[in-house]
Amino acid sequence: MDLPRMTSTTRIGILMGAALVSACAPAAPDTILLNGKIFTANAAQPWAEALAIRGERIIAVGANTAIAAQAGTSTRRLDLGGRTVVPGFNDAHITVTRPAVDTARLLGADAIARGVTSIQIFSAGPVPAAVQAFRNADLPQRVRVIRMPEPDESGANRDSRPYFPPQPRPRLEARGMGFVLGSSDGARLQQAIGWAYGTEDPLAIDCEDTEMLEAYVAALESHGAAEVWKAKRPRIERPASLPANAAARLTKLGAVIVQAPFDSRASGDAGGPLAQGRPRAGVPLKSILIARVSLALGSGGSLRGLDIIRSAVDPSQGGEALTREEAVTAYTRGSAFSESAERDKGRLAVGMLADLAVLSADMFTVPLEQMAAIRSVMTIIGGRVVHDTGVLR
Repeated sequence: MDLPRMTSTTRIGILMGAALVSACAPAAPDTILLNGKIFTANAAQPWAEALAIRGERIIAVGANTAIAAQAGTSTRRLDLGGRTVVPGFNDAHITVTRPAVDTARLLGADAIARGVTSIQIFSAGPVPAAVQAFRNADLPQRVRVIRMPEPDESGANRDSRPYFPPQPRPRLEARGMGFVLGSSDGARLQQAIGWAYGTEDPLAIDCEDTEMLEAYVAALESHGAAEVWKAKRPRIERPASLPANAAARLTKLGAVIVQAPFDSRASGDAGGPLAQGRPRAGVPLKSILIARVSLALGSGGSLRGLDIIRSAVDPSQGGEALTREEAVTAYTRGSAFSESAERDKGRLAVGMLADLAVLSADMFTVPLEQMAAIRSVMTIIGGRVVHDTGVLR
């Protein structure tokens, strides 16, 4: 018996249904990374074998089989060959003075080769000049320029006002203000606190002594509401100690500590874009985490790369030494939190920006003396390969 002939209406319905199914199917990833040892800095899923990227963001993290199944005909497959992958490092404190385009590019090249995908620049010179230099350098990194208001010869503060939008470039912004203050700078401290409370500009203060550290925390506590400060995340830069009752006071204020775990004075900060210094033993590191205060890591005067991790985990730190996982988390997720960017970067998780580094060696297992020599064999920012040594295929 002959089957009834399919009507044109039926054929149209079937075609429309197929088209609808095709339209609803998720788009394939642009790139997948397979067979890796991926540290995500994501507490819900600290380790993974593979991840998928579409556009500038991560769309999946998990096992090889699950990620490989998502690939389409145009998906680029990168076999990590067991290599270690970490979120792009975010250096939360690099101080520069009147950078030229060439020095900005040198800094960017050094950083990208070491997996540093975000740089927070403290401009010790006029901020417009620093912004211009980094704008013209057009680095692949995400760069934030933080102004450092200083009195000029007339006593007026240079760069005392926020850098208003529009921001210079999509990956370059100028926001925040930083100060280096000692015990005799009480008037400038009060001025800085007043500016920060009255604007949306983040505040960072490098306290040169314990007296200023206590004065800074007390000033935050006495000026305005703690809830307002908590939203602003005031930063304490490179402290040699913690204030009294740090856990209760700093968590209430939402303070973030940016630490440099090495002795910059002994390592030649002015000697070049990358220096290796001996660990700055005895500074708070582990105690910051124990107090449940947010910890970020920054280099100071010269970019340190993975030397900053080596110093943070060095046994000479004693009870303040971090584990390698804690140090990487501070240099990625912690630094992103320090600039209120934790919803976009600092972790390798679904929805986050695909900023990551594939390392030349496993920084979680190599002997400590070899860690500072580790480089990135591939650095990806926003899903785009910006550094590639040709190792991966």
